[in-house]
Amino acid sequence: MKDVIGLIHTRKTGVNESDIKETEDKLGAVFPEQYKELFKLINNAEVGEWTLFPIKDQRNPKKTWDDIVRQNTEVKEDMSKELIAIGDDGSGDKLCFKINNGRMENEIYIWYHEDAELEEYASNLKEFIILISEKKTKDDFDDE
Repeated sequence: MKDVIGLIHTRKTGVNESDIKETEDKLGAVFPEQYKELFKLINNAEVGEWTLFPIKDQRNPKKTWDDIVRQNTEVKEDMSKELIAIGDDGSGDKLCFKINNGRMENEIYIWYHEDAELEEYASNLKEFIILISEKKTKDDFDDE
């Protein structure tokens, strides 16, 4: 994951392993390794138009109050219980992982809020970051 961190522009710091574990316990599922690696480096990362929900950071609870647990318990829309929302783009659409036997799978899905359709977007978080970065670069060239 460190090789794609440069594609994410932020000054946000990561969270401790204990905060990640506490979040997994509250959600009832274990995150994929790439997700944990990213969040140890950057909490609440922004990738293109997508913002990944923060993991509650005990060192900074005010800035991380609207965390992934809150998003999947208090705010969660009519999404399947097998999905964990990990981010959004401000339009109501969500990035998700599927849960299988207490583990979140690697694939990144987009859940479209208007019709509750689910589309696989990337095979893992690293691929997602690369795809979004390439799309942004292409869009920048298209604007010229």
